[in-house]
Amino acid sequence: MSSGPQVGDPAPPFELPDAFRKTVRLDSMRGSPVLLFFFPKASTPG
Repeated sequence: MSSGPQVGDPAPPFELPDAFRKTVRLDSMRGSPVLLFFFPKASTPG
């Protein structure tokens, strides 16, 4: 049974909308540093 990703593991492929609602795919950034920043939606607990 896997315990999830470990430090140093490559991230699985995924896509998310950017601030302008344009879809960004992780694999399109291969070879470049990537920083993901997650924050709760305004006025929500967390």
